Amino acid sequence: MEKKAWSATGTVYLAALDENKNPVGGFREVGNVYPLSLKVETEIKKQISRMKGTAGQTLHTKASIKDITGTMNVREWNAKNLAWALSGEEVAMTATAGSVAAESITVVLDEWIKLGHEDISNLAVTGHTAGTDFLVNESLGLFKALSSGGISAGDLDVAYDYAAESGYRVDIGTRPLIRVAMLVDGENEYDGSPFIAKFDAVVLSANAEISFISDPGSEYDELPFSLSFETLPGKTSPGSINKIAM
Repeated sequence: MEKKAWSATGTVYLAALDENKNPVGGFREVGNVYPLSLKVETEIKKQISRMKGTAGQTLHTKASIKDITGTMNVREWNAKNLAWALSGEEVAMTATAGSVAAESITVVLDEWIKLGHEDISNLAVTGHTAGTDFLVNESLGLFKALSSGGISAGDLDVAYDYAAESGYRVDIGTRPLIRVAMLVDGENEYDGSPFIAKFDAVVLSANAEISFISDPGSEYDELPFSLSFETLPGKTSPGSINKIAM
């Protein structure tokens, strides 16, 4: 039997499963993932002797599989990964660009007022000057009238342009159960020998807080998951790890 050291790299592929545990579409490469761990937890029940001469000793032992779990830290942020980490869904944003000729807002001096659109530009208020009478946060679509300027509190009409929407919106907390099939294309770093892991049904659960504003000096933030492995009907195992050398 050949003895080998182990340190693995691997590319993880996930495919969404529906409520019947059938694939929805194909497999998606998740990106940079580490560590990916697996834990098989056994439950041991012992029959302890109460007979004279062997009292306290184990006479019989029964073992059963209690649970198969794991963890996975995803280190690549995109809409799908983030949606899964937040038990949510990603939705394509497709609204087109346009203009608003006169949006009526209620001004509170020196406070930001939310406009009806984001990613705005060319905001204008008749008779008033940007930077002197008001400020604009174009990305968020916020308007602030300055008490040092010439705009009074109360109703005001503003005009602006807004850009077309792009990317994805992630709605959080809409999918409490996220189930996927998993493939791992792996390699042992010590000798380059390959291995393949296949898991039929894995439930992904968010298991930690996610940082949206990072700590100072942080190189990256990760998306951590807890994994629960399920055995499909007609099978005796939730998956396998193939091509491991003797």
